[in-house]
Amino acid sequence: MAMIESNVIPDGPITLASRTKRRVFPADSSVILVGCRGAGKRTLGFIAAKHLGRRLVTEDHFFEQSTGCSRATFLQKYGRETFNQQMAIVLARMLKLNQASCVIECGTGTLSPDMEEILKSYVETNPIIYIHRDKDDLYKLLRLPVADAERLLVTDQKHRDFSNLEYFNLFDPSGEGQATEDSQLRSALTSSAKLVGAKQDFKNFLDHILGHGLTRSWVANPFSMKAIPPEYRNHTYVFCLRLSTLINLDVDLAILEAPGEAVELIIDIWPSDILDLIATQVALIRRKLDLPIIYSVEENPREERKRPLEERDAMDLELILHGLRLGVEYLSLDLERSTGLISHVLAMRGRTKIIGNYIIKGFGAPQWTDGIYVERYLLAQQLGCQIVRIARFCAVDRSDELRQIFIDRIKALPEPKPCIIAYDFSVFGVVLPFQGETMNPVGHDSLEKSAREQMVGVSTARGTLRDVFRKGRLQPLNFYTLGSNVYYSASPSMHRAAYEHYMMPHTFDARRCTSFEEVDRIRREPGFGGASLAAPFKVAIMPRLNHLSSHAIAIGAVNTLLPLRGDTDSILDHANARNRAGAATKFYGDNTDWSSIVTCLRRAISPRNSVQPSRTTALVIGAGGMARAAIYALIKLGCRMIFLSNRTRGKADDVAAHFNMYALEQRLLGRQNEGPVCRVIDSASDPWPEGYQQPTMILSCIPASGTDDNPPVDFRMPSQWLRSPTGGVVIELAYEPLITPLVVQVRKMREEGNTSWVIVDGLEVVGEMAMEAFELMTGRQAPRRLMRRVCNETWEKTYAPFQPQR
Repeated sequence: MAMIESNVIPDGPITLASRTKRRVFPADSSVILVGCRGAGKRTLGFIAAKHLGRRLVTEDHFFEQSTGCSRATFLQKYGRETFNQQMAIVLARMLKLNQASCVIECGTGTLSPDMEEILKSYVETNPIIYIHRDKDDLYKLLRLPVADAERLLVTDQKHRDFSNLEYFNLFDPSGEGQATEDSQLRSALTSSAKLVGAKQDFKNFLDHILGHGLTRSWVANPFSMKAIPPEYRNHTYVFCLRLSTLINLDVDLAILEAPGEAVELIIDIWPSDILDLIATQVALIRRKLDLPIIYSVEENPREERKRPLEERDAMDLELILHGLRLGVEYLSLDLERSTGLISHVLAMRGRTKIIGNYIIKGFGAPQWTDGIYVERYLLAQQLGCQIVRIARFCAVDRSDELRQIFIDRIKALPEPKPCIIAYDFSVFGVVLPFQGETMNPVGHDSLEKSAREQMVGVSTARGTLRDVFRKGRLQPLNFYTLGSNVYYSASPSMHRAAYEHYMMPHTFDARRCTSFEEVDRIRREPGFGGASLAAPFKVAIMPRLNHLSSHAIAIGAVNTLLPLRGDTDSILDHANARNRAGAATKFYGDNTDWSSIVTCLRRAISPRNSVQPSRTTALVIGAGGMARAAIYALIKLGCRMIFLSNRTRGKADDVAAHFNMYALEQRLLGRQNEGPVCRVIDSASDPWPEGYQQPTMILSCIPASGTDDNPPVDFRMPSQWLRSPTGGVVIELAYEPLITPLVVQVRKMREEGNTSWVIVDGLEVVGEMAMEAFELMTGRQAPRRLMRRVCNETWEKTYAPFQPQR
């Protein structure tokens, strides 16, 4: 493994370097993307610019503006030496003029020493992200002779020398979920477009390195999985995954879904291509498991050779710094390592949280009441660790009471202070995995325990949760779908399958309710866990709730009801009171309909129909609670021209006025669009409004029953509204019946050759809604593949035989 010269470990005591070297940049500092041709910089640059609301600056365009000709023409005209000199001049000028509030794509496929030095001068002030991808994918993309491709890749590796962050652009042909092609009745594919996964991964990466992640998640929903870090939640588990296991895994990593609240990636082997290998595996974990990563470099891995101290520190420092470059959420750092190594790592941590580790090994380890544990905790706090993890070896002298005394001493210390994780372990791994309430190490049923593993025994997150419920620390609860027409709901089977996955003894039932008295009686039961709301309660219940999410307020409707059982008014207390029974007098209302619709739209929208505020139009059929969520989803996607069609014009006018006022309050209208966001079409017989493009997103929000002042379910789309030359997406939110006249109409268009229209049926949307509701109600990551499969199986078994065969 090639060593990086700057990773020389200094001698002396542990010190903290200046803040400028810690990968914490000014909030408005421009993001600089570097990497070889074909790495995906331009695509990721567009994604970053849109997500951050910044201007995209590309080097090839800037070069042409500065010189009056393209790079290829300049090279041919003046030769390589002059070209390299000019490239350096252009790069320096481009970076100087755009140092703030931009995303800069640097075409650094051809590197010169001058260009390297220019980029190095920005390492302490700007995030410089090295973008790279799998070399085999690059070969196929560029279609270069092998010798030329190898030279390109050798040059590409130099980008690590003058960048401070790294992103592996993963190509994943498997997509997400399962296709529905097997059923002749289904209309949609639930596999995500590959670019959708790449977009979300890169946006999450940017949010983390820029410090926006928690803020965005908290604003979006304070009860969401990503709004509260796992160290602040109760009964959280860390899935330990060794690199040696990961590279030999013969199954799709996505099969190991919902294994815990975080993944600890343990680096325990050192192959020759270790840096690229780690970057690939980090990208795979993010894409497949969507969990925060704890990055851990094992000092003395079992079954590996023993390294001299100097070699071990040099190798491990490079590996640790590589993890920081990859922007992992947490880094596990053994605080008994060399002081120079610790100082270097602490100085370069950036936004990564440091878990200060102490492992007390050997027989006769001091008991938890010994002062050494508090001393080590305080030292870790002094060093700036956000979390302290202490593992004590024990044979027969384990005492939960003494360990609890130690934890209570730590809790009594003044705030702010690091979170504490403390547990006993033996030769078989952690003793009693539910010793503590936070981030206990666990394995997975599908993986055999590695002979290299020291901490993880036979415990899994689901098995441990079962024991927690059996011991009464958490209680069984009853969850519901409540509404006047919920007999056909697919939600109960999905929730029950997810409870079984986690071995949680909850129940979920569809309960027909027509009055608030019935809803109040259910929600005030001690065992009430939460409910998904359907008509007629989505809008009418809002005045009866104590707290509402920002989304519910903006939409003017609620679809998720949660009891608030926290001891204080703190959101954290309420969140940690989930899965606990007791009287509830306060309730929280949220709306996840909109985010489920956004997820489905993002999967289905083709690149040529990507949302452009100044051009894209959308059509919403209906004016009830679901139509409100659909409009809000379209606004969140950036659509600023939304048309409504509803049988009752007055109700449509009210909904349009609500969102036009919202758009004004949020200052969503730009100079190029002076009109309202929402407009109402008088009649289905009207032509499409003149001066506007045909809609490329159509959402039918008509209840299956045809109630609530909406058109009946046999509504057919006027053909004059379906003439988009680039097609679009039709989302049918009704799923009983699943094959509505609108679905039949669009299918016929596709059969006649207009295949640019994509149909998303109601079953796909309701599946997304159930997954989001599960996470809000239980505080656990939804087992998405399982819930999606159960949703499809339930529908096939219960409803498919009665569907129109068209």
